[in-house]
Amino acid sequence: MPIMSPPSTPDDEPLRRLEQYLAEDTFRIEQGREKLIDIGDALMTLRARMHNIDLGDDPGVQVLTQEMAAPMIDRIAGQVDRTDNVILDMEVGAGREEINGRHERVRAVEGQVQRTLLHPTVLRTELARSELAAKRGTGQLQRVSELVGTEFILLGGEAVVTLSEWAHPQAPYVFIRNPALVQCFAAWFELMWSLSPEVEAPEGSADDALIRMLALGAKDEMIARTLHVGLRTVRRRVAALMDQYGVGTRLQLGIALERDGRLARAPR
Repeated sequence: MPIMSPPSTPDDEPLRRLEQYLAEDTFRIEQGREKLIDIGDALMTLRARMHNIDLGDDPGVQVLTQEMAAPMIDRIAGQVDRTDNVILDMEVGAGREEINGRHERVRAVEGQVQRTLLHPTVLRTELARSELAAKRGTGQLQRVSELVGTEFILLGGEAVVTLSEWAHPQAPYVFIRNPALVQCFAAWFELMWSLSPEVEAPEGSADDALIRMLALGAKDEMIARTLHVGLRTVRRRVAALMDQYGVGTRLQLGIALERDGRLARAPR
């Protein structure tokens, strides 16, 4: 005769919700790990192609000079409904030339979805901050993260243009149409985007990225590096959230945030 579980009571509800939250969290972490494995495999394939075959003969992966990259990016970007850009340097990089910048702003005004991930060093100059603010004014979405390792731009699901040398903005570019590699770059972008705060977060949402990383089980040190803030700042924000919800432990905080619906509102 099977053993029957005791009927649930109202007192069991917080535990049941917590168990559900932990199961969903574990699933998300496993998905992220699988994405990283796929991305690593794709990068290994790309490196092998670059060193072992003549890329100019492969229609799926081709090397471009910086002069060739800009007009190709501009042409394809004008044909897709979204672009996802990862930037290390505002002065040089895929699609950063002035004519591309003007076209980029026009496309944003016309409704193209544009997301840009920035390395924190990009924000050091007033000129760069001013240009980025102007782009936000046209509707471009911007986030900042130290997870950015090299530069690339996703042109819808059509193609990727990335540096032929890791994190070397002066290097030639690699133009990729291979569908598997394009999807790997897309997965990589989505993972970085989900863990990154907005350049200028709207009022009341400054803690969303922090909550998202807490939900993923990230340690305080990892959160501080990713959000580009000090370790004390992370701990102070967590303590403030605990005070706000009147709880004494992070486990209780997770339950309170889930009840409040803030886990669902954390950035994706």
